Amino acid sequence: MTRSAIEELRRFGRRFVVSISGGGASFISDYLSVPGASATFLEGLVPYSQDATDEFLGFSPEKYCSERTARLLASRAYRRAEELENAAKARLGDQFAPTPLFGVGATASLASDRPKKGAHRVHCAVVGRDRVVSATLELLKDDRARFREERLAADFILSVALYAAKLDLTEPWKERAEELRVDASEALYPDEKATVSSARPDENGEKLLFDDRSEIRALRWIDGAIDRALTRADEPPEGLLLYPGSFNPPHRAHAGIVKLASELVGSPVELELSAQNVDKPPIDALELTRRLTAISKALPGVPVWVDKAPRFAEKSELFPGATFVVGTDTILRLADPKYERDSPKRRDAAIKEIEKSGARFRVFARKIEGKIVSKKKLSEKLPTELRALCDFVGEDVFLDDVSSSEIRKNSRQSTK
Repeated sequence: MTRSAIEELRRFGRRFVVSISGGGASFISDYLSVPGASATFLEGLVPYSQDATDEFLGFSPEKYCSERTARLLASRAYRRAEELENAAKARLGDQFAPTPLFGVGATASLASDRPKKGAHRVHCAVVGRDRVVSATLELLKDDRARFREERLAADFILSVALYAAKLDLTEPWKERAEELRVDASEALYPDEKATVSSARPDENGEKLLFDDRSEIRALRWIDGAIDRALTRADEPPEGLLLYPGSFNPPHRAHAGIVKLASELVGSPVELELSAQNVDKPPIDALELTRRLTAISKALPGVPVWVDKAPRFAEKSELFPGATFVVGTDTILRLADPKYERDSPKRRDAAIKEIEKSGARFRVFARKIEGKIVSKKKLSEKLPTELRALCDFVGEDVFLDDVSSSEIRKNSRQSTK
């Protein structure tokens, strides 16, 4: 890592928080060793253990060393940077001068005192309000001592941060992928390539992803372009047939449900994707770009509403009179008080709000832990008020036995 590279990064004036879970943490000491760090460096965090990472993120990631986890660390670091900037604003008042912020996150699997199954690699991400950058460097396994890999990891993090600061993204909602030049004091071998991807939201997308009280209620994405933005003063179409989900990835069962639901109800299905989720990590601009691109390929021509409504009480307020297409697993979660702070009263109040909005549910059979929940058993598990809002599609008509999480798991295994 060169002093000149650190000084160049500082000239962009981005203040940042960095969170590094594992290898590459010497980036922090390197950066602080060059005088003038206080102008841009807000905080350095090293949630090294799994428990520390879980506490920092607020949940357990699917994999601790992955591109996705690096982006989650960067997103959380960005939120921390916002917290520190808000504290400075409160302290300084009119003297406060706002500056652009970054969150930098990194996670690595490097040489250790025990053999490792997977490749030695470093994942680094940078999240700003107007961009997300995500990069990976895979190293030849068992070829360098730990301290040499650590040096490479720290230099890689600086290279990614500098790339993100320089990046001029003009086209929103599109992934840009290329090789990344790594400015490293430890030479890379010819077969060791660093790759980087980036994306940015448009102005409405920035508000959707970053504003806690955004005026933007929902964005409508169709055929790769934003079709409509709704503000709090606007009214979305009533009575939509909406299929909510994470669609990560979209698969043949999604396509089958879209087709059958449309036939049963007699109206076209539109998808709904929340950038926030009750029991899953939040979505950043790059993740959202990838999912929307995958949906447009798997379900061409099907519009997608993107919003910040993780719970059905919020979805039903946003889309009054909607019929929500769901699986048995989703309707059972809605019936579970756990998702309303373990409070049956809160759960019942949420169901009342859904009822008041005029919403209904078209519930498709799905295997749960390898077993089909019959219509009779499902009815017994649902509160009476929720059961009255449901129309069931039995397993004899359609059975969704495909799992997006299993697809992701198999995909990861196939790339090892």
